[in-house]
Amino acid sequence: MLLNKELREKLNELFYLIKLQNSQFQSSLDKQVKIEQVLAYLEIIHAELRRTSAKRKLVLIDSAAGNCYLSYLIYYFYRELEGRELEIHCVDHNAKLMRQNEELARKMNFDDLYFHAGDIDTFSLEKEVDAVYSLHACDTATDKTMFMGLRLQARFIFSVACCQNSIQIKSGLLKSVIRHKAVRDRALMMIADSMRALLLEKGGYKVDIFDFVSSRFTDKNTMVRAVRKSFKKVLNPDEEYERIYQEFKMKPHLELLLKQQEEQEVV
Repeated sequence: MLLNKELREKLNELFYLIKLQNSQFQSSLDKQVKIEQVLAYLEIIHAELRRTSAKRKLVLIDSAAGNCYLSYLIYYFYRELEGRELEIHCVDHNAKLMRQNEELARKMNFDDLYFHAGDIDTFSLEKEVDAVYSLHACDTATDKTMFMGLRLQARFIFSVACCQNSIQIKSGLLKSVIRHKAVRDRALMMIADSMRALLLEKGGYKVDIFDFVSSRFTDKNTMVRAVRKSFKKVLNPDEEYERIYQEFKMKPHLELLLKQQEEQEVV
């Protein structure tokens, strides 16, 4: 367990400053749920980043960052508690939200926490990236996060999807199963993440999919974790991907982004 009782108490002031707790360090139910989510996410990220050299400055990107709660926590943990150098770049299309976070970060003296208003499709850094991550990025923003990680050759990609409105699922074999909305929505999420995992494997990443936090804190608790490393492939990604497509007639947006990149490289 990364965060014992003593460490969690040290985080109370942070959660107060980013408005997840009040001055008595109490939270509403929805904010307490968010706290549990970001704490669990930090545990997963640290399990990977702690293996990197502490002498080198970490470079992280928060894709579709929104309120940036997770990045505030990650920055505080490494800079204030671990004493490690890092910079985090938060990217989101909401310019107003990025300006507000910029002002808050400067008041907190989080000088290497940066905020960029724009499309995560085109964001880039001219330096080695350790990790790209997103928490509940909506719809195709999940795919754009993974594409950014692939494009920048990040060592790690972490993604927890939210809504998947741009994808529809069809199946002759399982028609009687997916006619029920609750089952169909869960099936869509599982199949979409499985197809994304295959595309990431083709890109040289070892991938696993798991629940990163208890379903008590969110029903959207499935994380895709990708690590750029050599590994033995037990499946043929191309064959498996095509097999899934033929059965369910769905494709994640990540496929389109990768195809567009290939076409540009050919030109």
